[in-house]
Amino acid sequence: MELNMCRLACLIGFSLALITAPAVAREVNVAIGLSLSPYVIPEETRGMEYDIVKEALALEGHTLRPHYMPQGRVAKELGGGQLEAALTQRMEVGLPAHYSDVYITYQNFAITLASRNLAVDKEEDLAGKSIIAFQRAALYLGPRFKAVVEANPLYREESRQVVQPIMLYLDRIDVVIADRNIFNWFAHQPEVAAKVDTRQPLRFHPLFPPTDYRMAFRDEGLRDAFNRGLAKLRASGAYDRIVRAYTPVMAAEAR
Repeated sequence: MELNMCRLACLIGFSLALITAPAVAREVNVAIGLSLSPYVIPEETRGMEYDIVKEALALEGHTLRPHYMPQGRVAKELGGGQLEAALTQRMEVGLPAHYSDVYITYQNFAITLASRNLAVDKEEDLAGKSIIAFQRAALYLGPRFKAVVEANPLYREESRQVVQPIMLYLDRIDVVIADRNIFNWFAHQPEVAAKVDTRQPLRFHPLFPPTDYRMAFRDEGLRDAFNRGLAKLRASGAYDRIVRAYTPVMAAEAR
């Protein structure tokens, strides 16, 4: 009887140890399908979004190993077991995975020169205006936007987002459609500053809702570890410091 009780106590103690012990540190293979500066800068292995994920994992003892690929391959690689997680995912897409808490939010705007004093209060106000948007914007920004721009021969999409601030500051385009952080990042690149006056005040027209992004994980335990690390990162103030490091100078905005 005493022997059985001893065995039972040992089993209970072992089970509790498994429950309370931290996850074994591991290298996490992460798919990165959307590489947009300043969120992810592949050639420098850093970025606002990249650093947030890396540091959140590190706080739980894990390291990030990036795998860059087209966004269309992410679901296959994650579902096939080749990779363990993916950046910049939305639950609405339906990728079968364990989703983290929201860790980054993108915010697209219609951006104009304040000196033009253009009225852009709704998507329909974009009709008849010359517009440069990011690639596939017509698919991402909702049916109202898509209907307006499909009927506008002056609308075009540009994969090289460094072109957007150049064209806007030179007043060769009426409106830029872009995420604010991405636009500001490229507006302050040396090749842009050498060509245009980036001190010109701008107006950021909030036509679009923000887009929240999460990490997608194959393993629920790893997802939970990431969420814990993310909470620690926010509580310590390190999250805000990372964001500020990639938004040191914002484009001048008209009041």
